[in-house]
Amino acid sequence: MGLDMYLTGDKFKRTEYAKDSNGELLRNEDGSIIPVDECFVDGYKCNSQKLEVGYWRKHAPLHNFIVKEFADGEDNCRPIDLTSENLRWIAKVLRGENEYYGLPSNEDVVRGAFFGDEEWWDELRENAHEDAEIFDKAADWVDSDQQDDKYWHSVEYQASW
Repeated sequence: MGLDMYLTGDKFKRTEYAKDSNGELLRNEDGSIIPVDECFVDGYKCNSQKLEVGYWRKHAPLHNFIVKEFADGEDNCRPIDLTSENLRWIAKVLRGENEYYGLPSNEDVVRGAFFGDEEWWDELRENAHEDAEIFDKAADWVDSDQQDDKYWHSVEYQASW
């Protein structure tokens, strides 16, 4: 047991509808609009795909930072939606590019067996540039949905402990 931290991407498929040569929506006999390119999994309509964007184990400084800044300090293991701007800001903080914000000091991190220890947190801080790359890549992915008419992208953070 311990602090498991997940950064998850959702790739939502936009519904497309059949159209005639004039661009008018086609309808069934009952008047409903005819969808096209629907995907089914095990007999159920599939609207999205879940993607594992990032995973950390007992990175309490990062967890505390995300909860404080994006969940009003309420640590209840609920999903926290993050925009591309949020993701880029977290990356900057991890790289130490923000003079006003940084990861919490070891003294300010929640303690206990679930959250790791100071030696582990110091090691994670030394490799924070790798974590920053994960957040930058996730931000780029969220922004890439603007280039694609078929999908919307979103990212959420959730911890379990």
